[in-house]
Amino acid sequence: MSDLFEVIESRRSIREYSSESIPKKHIEEMIRAATWAPSANNRQMWKFIVVTNEEVKNRMAEAVSEKIDKMAEEFGLHENVDQRKAFGTFFKNAPVVIVVLHEPYKNRWEEAARGKGWTEEKIRRMRPEPGLQSIGAAIQNLLLAAEALGYGSCWMTLPAIAAYEIEEILNVKPPWELAAVIPVGKPAKIPEPKPRKPIEETLEFVE
Repeated sequence: MSDLFEVIESRRSIREYSSESIPKKHIEEMIRAATWAPSANNRQMWKFIVVTNEEVKNRMAEAVSEKIDKMAEEFGLHENVDQRKAFGTFFKNAPVVIVVLHEPYKNRWEEAARGKGWTEEKIRRMRPEPGLQSIGAAIQNLLLAAEALGYGSCWMTLPAIAAYEIEEILNVKPPWELAAVIPVGKPAKIPEPKPRKPIEETLEFVE
């Protein structure tokens, strides 16, 4: 097993993959790592759908492409449409696509606050999206596990613009909702690391 810090620093967002298949046991290891993430009240509000069927991947990508066209027309934003399509559909070229679902997080505290007339903004500031934070932790575990096993992956949220369509394709039923799409495969190209802000800009001690 690679050193944790080495895995963290070597992870890249991979957008080009070889056609090499991934053993099922490796996929299961990635998902197992994801499920060991912390979650609000230990709700474990996640589910993972592993898609290897080429027809299904292409249908998902086509749904995203069509939605980008519709949104460009509706909002009058026609520039860079082809680029957005490329960035939103390249997952179809990976041998494995992991669709991450989440169950929207609700608790009695938030419901009571709404009953008292609290705005969603006030609730969000005092309870800053614990459900989505939990899903983010699970996804990061998944990405690091993929890296440790020698695979590339990419955390994609752009496909969520076609969330309803993808959920229908995959027969996802409420209360589950699409959170992210994670293509996984052997990297065909590994990009150079992007610069990080110096720690002096991101760290503060209160002593």
